Amino acid sequence: MPATINVTQQRQARRPRIAVTLGDQAGIGPELVAKLLNNPSNRQRADIVLLADNSEFQSALSDAGSLRVSVTSEQAGPQNIQILDDNTASRYPCIKGDISKVNGGRCLYQLKRALKMVQSGEIDAIVFAPLNKSSLKLAGMTEEDELRWFAKQLSHEGTTSEINIAGPLWTGRVTSHIALGQVAERINQKSVAKSIELLHRLR
Repeated sequence: MPATINVTQQRQARRPRIAVTLGDQAGIGPELVAKLLNNPSNRQRADIVLLADNSEFQSALSDAGSLRVSVTSEQAGPQNIQILDDNTASRYPCIKGDISKVNGGRCLYQLKRALKMVQSGEIDAIVFAPLNKSSLKLAGMTEEDELRWFAKQLSHEGTTSEINIAGPLWTGRVTSHIALGQVAERINQKSVAKSIELLHRLR
C-alpha cells in the first residue's frame, strides 16, 4: 500500500493537530489567540500546538483581560494545549504598535517552524493570527503576501488563494494584495479559470 495512503488513514484515525502562532505581536494577534485558546470548544475539536515562548503567551493572556489558559510541554490532547517554548523571544524585542523588522522577523521565524512541522507530518494545519505585511517585508519577505511566501517556501508552483467560507458559500480570489490600478490587467480568462478550478477541487 502506498505510503501516502497510510499517512491519510493515520490522520483520519486521530484528532487534527494544529499549530498556532501569535501573529504580529505588535498588534492584536496575541490577544486574539489568547481568546481563541480560552474557548473550551476549540480545545475539544483539535490538538493544539502553540508556537511561542511562555513569556509571550502570558503577556497575551494579560492583554486579553487577564485570562487563565494553562499550557504544557506535554503532548497536545483534549485536555492539553502544548506550547513549544524554544526560549527565543529575547531575540525579538517587541514594541507594541510598531512596524518593524524585528516584529516581522518574529512572525517569519514562527511560521518557518510551523512549516517544518507540516512537512515532517507532525501537524496537519497552521493557524496564524493577523500579520503586518510591512513588517514582514522589512524582515525580508519579497512576495506580495504570506500565501505567496508559503508557496515559495514549499516550492509550490500552482494556484494559491485565500478561501473565504461562510456556511455553504465558498469564495476565492483572482487577485489579492495588489494596487487597485493593477486589478483590471490581472482579470482574464486564464486567471479566473484557475480560481474556479481551485475552488472546485477543494469542494
